Amino acid sequence: MISKYNQHNRMLAGPEPFPSLKSAPETLLPSPITFLLLPQFTSIALFSVVEALRVANRYVPEPYGWTLTSLDGEPVPDINGIPVAVNSRFGEMDLREGTVLIAGGDAPEDHCTPELCSRMRWLAAQGVKLGGIDTGQQILAEANLLTGRHVTIHWENAPSFCEHYPMLEISQNLYEFDGDRVTCAGGTAGIDMVLHAVEEDHGREFALRVSEHFMHERIRSGSERQKLTVTDRWNVYHPKLVRLIELMEENIEEPLTTSQLAEEACVSSRQLSRLFKEYLNVSPGQFYLDLRLDRAHRLLIHSQMTVISIAFACGFQSQSHFSRVYRDKFGFPPRDARKHSQGRQMVTMDAHPVRS
Repeated sequence: MISKYNQHNRMLAGPEPFPSLKSAPETLLPSPITFLLLPQFTSIALFSVVEALRVANRYVPEPYGWTLTSLDGEPVPDINGIPVAVNSRFGEMDLREGTVLIAGGDAPEDHCTPELCSRMRWLAAQGVKLGGIDTGQQILAEANLLTGRHVTIHWENAPSFCEHYPMLEISQNLYEFDGDRVTCAGGTAGIDMVLHAVEEDHGREFALRVSEHFMHERIRSGSERQKLTVTDRWNVYHPKLVRLIELMEENIEEPLTTSQLAEEACVSSRQLSRLFKEYLNVSPGQFYLDLRLDRAHRLLIHSQMTVISIAFACGFQSQSHFSRVYRDKFGFPPRDARKHSQGRQMVTMDAHPVRS
């Protein structure tokens, strides 16, 4: 007897592949759409796309076919440790058309083998449309399949992605369609990506129906930014202070001096200090330092860069100085950041054990 859990997972895995279903060449997401799930993939990023496709199939005249696959054909644990069933083993599929979307999450580089990169290059040569969701695009970058394309990735992973692939054109957009490549930043941006594809392939009326199903008040364009504005994030409305924070965020690797910040924002050094004290109750120097440390923390968790490389990438002149101020802020040295982050995730999962 199939358990309710397994039935649910099979439903999530989607329909079986549609080998005979071929979409028109101009379709943004040609069928069949094959999702390759990497271990520790981000569930919301994947299922935002899958659910949007499922609902779209209620309305569009030519349904989207999709299937879930894994590297070994076995269920794949998502970032929460929940196993998700798949339809097949990725390497055994005879793919010569359609779309392949790689669903990533934590440490996609752990699964980026020469064999997988070679497979992706072969698929590209066959004319298969290739893409990545959340961090899955790192596999394509490693296979040299994103050169000359506009690429987006989740904002948390963008700094390390930029460090590893400085030659790529990396945007902060929600999603990017660029020829036979498609990338999505993850989160709920997958819904908007599918809505855009539905609108382009079948018309705005169909896209609006799908949008209404999700109580999605509007269809976000790909060019919209992933992160909240400075005003929304810091609850500041003074235009000079907003500009100062933007300048700091844009200049992490080579921090600007107080006089440079003041000159760029057209304020005096005294006014600069007063703005930060009045609206944020912190000195501009401390605020800037916190921004750089937060960037360093994300790089430590979401990349395999060395501590010294991260220190330099975040504007610190020595590892010892970086380690000291990092410990002051987070309570542990930079070398323990990855272990500390993994431990917090395990505590979260262990707090909700699965009953047998």
